[in-house]
Formats: sequence, structure tokens, C-alpha cells
Amino acid sequence: MPDTPSPEPTEDQASTTGTSPRGNLIKRVGDVFGFGDSIDALDASFVVTSITVDPGCTGEFAESPENGHFVKIDIEGETTPAFSEQMYFNGTWKVIAENGTTFNGDPNSMAAWSCLTDAEMIPSVVGPGERVAGSMVLDVPTASGVIVLDMTGQGGWEWEYPQP
Repeated sequence: MPDTPSPEPTEDQASTTGTSPRGNLIKRVGDVFGFGDSIDALDASFVVTSITVDPGCTGEFAESPENGHFVKIDIEGETTPAFSEQMYFNGTWKVIAENGTTFNGDPNSMAAWSCLTDAEMIPSVVGPGERVAGSMVLDVPTASGVIVLDMTGQGGWEWEYPQP
């Protein structure tokens, strides 16, 4: 990782419903999230287009979830050539149960990684000047709760699942 500070997540006033008690921006399917100086000038702009609980797995070596349920997150977006960082979509997720308890396990289990084909998965790392679309599968203990994406360790974004 570069020595320069990571950009702060940018809040989209038009589509966010506020900040969670955990300090994350609360998002819904279709809301923009990313990094940049403002929502109108994002160097990395992404959208969660769908969240599916217990999707059908299509991977050749698909297994049952290790933690109870799969949550599939469909994401699309792009970065500008000026984006000087890299976005990491693997290993930066955590899960919070509906009762507020943070899951101590790993939502990035081998079962989650084997659920989809490589062609269906979003790239693990997205760099400058790239456009991507794909899915991330998390292995979670509950059929409802909150998924959190925090790439900087200083607050990120969160989505309820299933979506209301």
C-alpha cells in the first residue's frame, strides 16, 4: 500500500440515510459509494446493484455455507485514471447480525469463494482507469443483518440484508 493517506469515503447526500452508530455511511441498493473530493467528483465510483440472501451457487466446486447463509452482493463501478489507490474487495467485509452482534468469524470463507465462477466474481483488486462488474459472496451466520465494507479502517459503508 502507498504511504499516502487513504481518501475518506464520500457521502452522497441524495441517497444515503445517514451514519450508523458504527460510523459507516448507510447505503441502499442503487446508492453510489466511492472515494473522491465530493460525490460529483469521485475518482472511484461504485454501486451495489443487488443483494441476494442464499443465492444459487454456480461454481464448479461450490459447497454449502460454513457459517449458515450466503449473501451475494452485485457491484459495478469504475475508477478514473487519476485514482491513485487500489480498491480491495476481498477481506474488507464484516457482518453484523440483526441484534447488533458483530460476527467473529470470517465471511470470506472457502465456501464463499467457491460459490461463483471466476467470470461472475468482481475482481479482488481494482486500480486506476478500470471499469468492473461482478459479485462478491459472503458466508454469514444469519439470514438478515448488516454487511459492512470498510477499505480504510476509518469507516466505510454498510447495507442491510435482505434489502427492505
